Amino acid sequence: MNHRTPKPRRVLTTLAAAFAAGLSALSAAPTPAGAASSPAVAAAPAHARPVAARARALDGRIAFVRDGQVWSMSRWGGDVRKLTSSGTNSHPQWSPDGRRIAYLHEADGRRDIWVMASGGSRKRAVTTTGDVTSDGATWAPGGERLAYADSLGQLVTIGSRAPYGPPEHALSYRTGGFCDEGDTGSRDPVPVTRYLSWSPDGRIAVVNRSDCYFDDRLDHYYVATQELRQYDASGADCCGYREWSDLFWGPDSQFGYTLKDTGQYGEDVDAPLHIVYPGFRSLDGDTGGAPSPSGAFLALSTTRDGTPVVVRARADGYGRNVLAVGSQPDWQVLPR
Repeated sequence: MNHRTPKPRRVLTTLAAAFAAGLSALSAAPTPAGAASSPAVAAAPAHARPVAARARALDGRIAFVRDGQVWSMSRWGGDVRKLTSSGTNSHPQWSPDGRRIAYLHEADGRRDIWVMASGGSRKRAVTTTGDVTSDGATWAPGGERLAYADSLGQLVTIGSRAPYGPPEHALSYRTGGFCDEGDTGSRDPVPVTRYLSWSPDGRIAVVNRSDCYFDDRLDHYYVATQELRQYDASGADCCGYREWSDLFWGPDSQFGYTLKDTGQYGEDVDAPLHIVYPGFRSLDGDTGGAPSPSGAFLALSTTRDGTPVVVRARADGYGRNVLAVGSQPDWQVLPR
């Protein structure tokens, strides 16, 4: 893979000419992380203005992780704020209304789901069992519930506001796989191995390593019908060996994930990670996709000189800009 994005030309305009022409700052390279001012940019071409207007109306801040804590920054990479400080915190996920962040809090060997306000205040423990096995939690489309994996590696949901109530196990009818031809009247717990993500249209994508035939499978759990439908499979010397992680959804329920494809028999152990997402041109090393609410951009993680960085790219994978040192980005919809 190892594609290289061509560097854009830089157009130099004198300050006097800019004032004389009355240019408005619509889009440009991001402000360096930590800068307080907004970026000054050249006017967008006419065909790009509807996209730019939609992005301004919908695309809010980006949450990310640095040094074991959750931070946020503007969509251009400026106004960097530290939101957590105690324990180890990771996998931030914005609520559908953009007003809260769910995250994984680890302290004294315990792993729980916490929720905080968008600015870092009002931190609350949603779970208190200390045995969450998924990499964070994912929000229901309406924001009323959170889903995660419990100590048994099974999918559970819980209320997102106090009193949170007891967690409820999701039960499913397995469909669409080699092991799913049994008693269709029975329902079973939904197995989850680390990764899960709830779509805007009501599906929960999960990685599942408990299949009776394959080594691994990628499933979609349809909440309304309780179907657990096989999306992809790996192993058993039939389908190649793939590893999925960092599952995510676009604003129109486009499904994406990070993939490591190690070949037909798992022989390519050093295969690079990359992002699979409709219309997106990934580079080797890309992980953790987070589409912007407008659908115009994708935030992701990659490594530069051994350091993880957050990158903003257009939805097609071009126009890449490094925003900050960090990883695990997630994008906020601007609160109404």
